[in-house]
Amino acid sequence: MNKKITLSLALLSFVFSASAQNNYTVGRDIDTAMKYGQYDVAKKELYKLVKSQPTQGKNYYRLGLIHINEKNNDSANYYFKLGLKGHRDADINNLGLGKVLLLEGKDKEAKSKFNAATLTLSPGDFQTHLDIAQAYIHAPKPDYEAAYLATGAALIVNKDTPEPHLTRGDIYFAEKQFVDARRVYYEVSKMFPNSVLPKMKLADVFRAGNEFEDAIKMYNEVVALDSTYVDVYKQLGLTYADYARFKDDKTILQNGVSNYFKYHGLIGESMDSDNELAAYFIKNKDYKALSDLVRTKWFTRGDNFLMYRYRAIADFQNGQFLDAKESINKYFDVQDKKEQILPIDYLYKGLSELEASRNQDGTFNEGVYKKSIEEMSKAVKDNPKLGVALHDLGVDLFKDEHYEQAYFVFDLASKDEKSPYYVYDMYYKGNALYMASDKPMFNDQLQKAKENLDSSIKKTPTFEAYLISARINRNLNTPTSLANMEKDYEGFVDLLTQKGFANEPVFKDALIEAYTMIGNFNQTKNKAKATSNFQKVLQLDSSNEYARKQVQNAK
Repeated sequence: MNKKITLSLALLSFVFSASAQNNYTVGRDIDTAMKYGQYDVAKKELYKLVKSQPTQGKNYYRLGLIHINEKNNDSANYYFKLGLKGHRDADINNLGLGKVLLLEGKDKEAKSKFNAATLTLSPGDFQTHLDIAQAYIHAPKPDYEAAYLATGAALIVNKDTPEPHLTRGDIYFAEKQFVDARRVYYEVSKMFPNSVLPKMKLADVFRAGNEFEDAIKMYNEVVALDSTYVDVYKQLGLTYADYARFKDDKTILQNGVSNYFKYHGLIGESMDSDNELAAYFIKNKDYKALSDLVRTKWFTRGDNFLMYRYRAIADFQNGQFLDAKESINKYFDVQDKKEQILPIDYLYKGLSELEASRNQDGTFNEGVYKKSIEEMSKAVKDNPKLGVALHDLGVDLFKDEHYEQAYFVFDLASKDEKSPYYVYDMYYKGNALYMASDKPMFNDQLQKAKENLDSSIKKTPTFEAYLISARINRNLNTPTSLANMEKDYEGFVDLLTQKGFANEPVFKDALIEAYTMIGNFNQTKNKAKATSNFQKVLQLDSSNEYARKQVQNAK
C-alpha cells in the first residue's frame, strides 16, 4: 500500500482540533450527542448511567430512542420496559413504547401508551405532546389528524414558544402541502423574529421545492442571526449537494463539503459522525474528499472498522486498485460479525481483486478472474436488490471512463432480467465493451458488444442502443455488419423522430453521422437514397463540404 499520506491543511486542522482528547466521550452531553446522531458517544455514557442510576427511567428511555433510530425495535422495547420499572421519570417510557407500536402498525395500542405518557406531565411540558405529534407525522401510515390534536395540546400548554406553532407547518409539509407549510412557517417567523427555527423551516420548504438558491439564502440568514447554530451548517451541506446534482455541476458541491465539514467539526468526534461524513461523500461521489477523510482519521481512529471499507471504496474509485484490494480484504478480516458485510462489499472485493490480477499486457489472470466473478455473483444472488446499486455504480464507472470495470458491473447487474434497469444495463454493457475495444479483454469483444446491444434493443428499443450498435457494425466492417449498420442508423433516426428529439441541438452531430453513414452505404446501391441522406446532412450543417460534394457528384 502507498505509505505516503497527503493531507489538506483544512482537514488536518479539523481532525486535530476535534481530537484533543483520546477519549472523545469525555465531557460530552448525552442529549446533544443524540441530537446529532452520535449514538456511539451517547450509548457509552448511558450504559454507565443505567448501572449507576438503575431507578432513573429517563436513561432507559434515551437508550430506547437510540435503538429506534438504529432500527432495533426489539432492543428499544426492552429498554422502555426496563424504564417503566424505574422510580423516577418512568412514564416517559410509555412514549417510547407508543412510538414502537406505531412503527409496527398497532395504532390503538400506541394511542393507549401515548395517553399514559401524558397523564403525569409536569406543568409546561409541551415537548411530550410534540413528540407524539411527530411520531404520528412520520409513522409508516401517517395520522395527520392525531398529529394535529397532539399539536393543539402542546399549544394549550405553551403558545409562547415557536416549536408548537412550527409543528402545525410540519403537518402540512409532510402532506406535501408546501404552500400552506410555507405560510405557517412565515407566520411563525413574524411571531418570533429572533428565533432561527422558523427560518430553518422556511429554508427546508424551499429546498423541497428545488428552490435551492432561496433555501441557501434563508440558511445564510440563520448564520447571520446566530453563527453558533450548528444545525444550519449541516443543512447547507446537504442543500449544496442537492443543488449540485440538480444542476449537474460538481463545482457547487465544494460549498456543501466545506459546510458539512464545519458542521462535523462543531459537533465533535464520533465514530457515527465519521460514518455519516463518509456516507455523504459516497452519495455525492466526492471520492477525493473521502480519501482525505479516511486517511486523516487514521491518526485518531483505529477502532472504526468501517474505515477500511470506506478506504477501499475511495481507492477503487480513484483508480488505486491494489490499495483498494488490501483495504477491503482487511475489512473482511477484522469484521467479526460477518452478517454485517453487505453484498456491495463483496462486489468491491471482487472488482478490486479483478483489477489487481491484471497481467502486464492488460489481460486477466484466469484463476483470479474466475474467483472474482464468483465473489461478485454471490453478492448479486444474496441480494437481488443490489441491482440498483450495481446500475448506479456502473454508470459512475462508465462516466469516469473506467469502461472495463463498468462492463463487469453491468454484466452482473444484467443477470436479473426482471430488473427495471435491465435494458440500460445491457446497453451500457455493450457500450462499455465497445469503448474498451482498443485494448480488448476478449478476442471477440466487438461481437460480444453487438450481442448485448441486440438484447437491449430486442427488449426495448432505445435510440442510444441503436446508435452504438450502428458504430459497432461499422467497425466489424463485413457485408452483413454494414447492412445491419444501415438498419441501426435508420432505427436511431426513426426513434429519435418519434420521441420528438430530432430537432434538439444535442443530437445534431449524431444525426449528421447517421445520415452520412447511410449515404455512404447507399452510394453504389441506391444513389437516390444516398443523395437524400446527404441533403439531410446539409439541412443540419450547410457548411458540410463532404455532403455537398456527394450531392453535386450525383447530379
